[in-house]
Amino acid sequence: MPRRLLRRLPLGRALRRAATRIEGSLALYCGIDIGTSSIKCLLVDENGSRRGLGRAPVGLYRGDAGYEADPLEWLKACAAAYAEASEATGLGEAGLRDRLRAVAISGNGPTLVAAGRDGLPVGRACSWMDRSAVAEAARVSEAAGRAVDPSFYLPKALRVLGSEAGGSVSKFFSGPEYLAFTLGAAPVSYLVDDYYDAFVWDRATGARLGLDSALFPPYVDPAKVIGEVSANAAEAVGLPAGLPIVSGFPDFLAALVGSGAVSPGLACDRSGSSEALNVCAQRPFPDRSIFSLPHAVRGLWNLSGGLSTSGKALEWFSGVAGYSGIGSDSVYQDAERVAAGADGLLFLPYLAGERAPLWNSSLRGAFFGLSLAHGRREMARAVVESLAYGLRLAADRIRGGEFRIDVARCSGGAARDSMLCAIKADVLGIAIEVPENPECEAMGDACACAVALSEHASLKDASNAMVRIASRYEPDDASSAIYEERFVAWKDALDAAIRLSSPRNAPYKEP
Repeated sequence: MPRRLLRRLPLGRALRRAATRIEGSLALYCGIDIGTSSIKCLLVDENGSRRGLGRAPVGLYRGDAGYEADPLEWLKACAAAYAEASEATGLGEAGLRDRLRAVAISGNGPTLVAAGRDGLPVGRACSWMDRSAVAEAARVSEAAGRAVDPSFYLPKALRVLGSEAGGSVSKFFSGPEYLAFTLGAAPVSYLVDDYYDAFVWDRATGARLGLDSALFPPYVDPAKVIGEVSANAAEAVGLPAGLPIVSGFPDFLAALVGSGAVSPGLACDRSGSSEALNVCAQRPFPDRSIFSLPHAVRGLWNLSGGLSTSGKALEWFSGVAGYSGIGSDSVYQDAERVAAGADGLLFLPYLAGERAPLWNSSLRGAFFGLSLAHGRREMARAVVESLAYGLRLAADRIRGGEFRIDVARCSGGAARDSMLCAIKADVLGIAIEVPENPECEAMGDACACAVALSEHASLKDASNAMVRIASRYEPDDASSAIYEERFVAWKDALDAAIRLSSPRNAPYKEP
């Protein structure tokens, strides 16, 4: 098969059925995703074809209590992203109002928003990156009888309630739940499976801590109508008043649905500042080296592991290596000028420790094999290849548990770089597919809209019908052989770095 296969894949049954309709009459769905650095708004028709996409930046702030985000900024960014997406449709305000059927919102987490009785935020939101509620986590852990991380919702809620503003709090939300509430939805909490309660409000533990249950909105399944856009929100954001608002998901579950990874053996490679290989499976992983969480499709599981600093590693290297401009495009361009194997140079992309499957917070990155013959281009190639090696490490661990990984579908900005997709195919030894809409979180939201309005019977049906694959990359035998040899050396380098990461080997610091 050719090195890079860029072709339209077969369309789903729902798409073939709808192909006889007049395109101008197709219904539209709006998916909105709250990211760490931007909000994305995707408008797709009922066949899954993109009609408009908009992005707007949002900030992350270092406050007295840790990393924070501004929910009021989300609303402004949502308006800007929707304006860009709606303009791209070419339909005009009236035409869009006639065809738009629903909106759903996903977002990062655990990001906590405290709202007052007036519905406005009480201070800024506690970002998912904030792990400063250490004392509160100890209290929650004692009450729960298990370890609870400071980044989880309940420790953050305790910290907010113990602050000067604590008495003003009426409700707690996650980010997407609060934005939906601001648009006009009822106060609800998204819950795909009861399993997740321990990671969200953990109501039993909250009761043992004496917390008022009214602070935590009731749970609702994804793909349910939870309200409609209010007149005030319509004026502020631009969405039509009366538009149904549909419950969404946390971003990683939305991406699984929006990438079509809804059957065992399919995976979603979700990239951004961090990256994870999310594999759809019929059962959980047998140990805790790999994340195992219920899938958005009931009865299935999501197994995941990857890299905490993938996009961040590219961003870091771009800065220290003196690349001009913003983003990783120039790094990719230099990397493409170097052959597979980076002329023997290796890079470990562990710039802030690692989670699954390594679980080593002390691990740090390094270049191995650096010589006078190497320059910026070889270093760029080594950094790019390291991202695929990190995913391979997680994939091998999952496959070692007798789980299939047949195809991985890319989500996020990295999905647009053909070189990186090809490298991943070669290193992982499986086909890499790129959806037409690689903004898979927002696409998952659109699928939820279709289910809520009974266009499809289930999230799996909606995903299979609406997610369309634009390109496919098959492993190349010659390149795979090179990477197989280099991956063995890369693992040796990783073993050395793990030994050096022991706290007893930490550099001495003057008192």
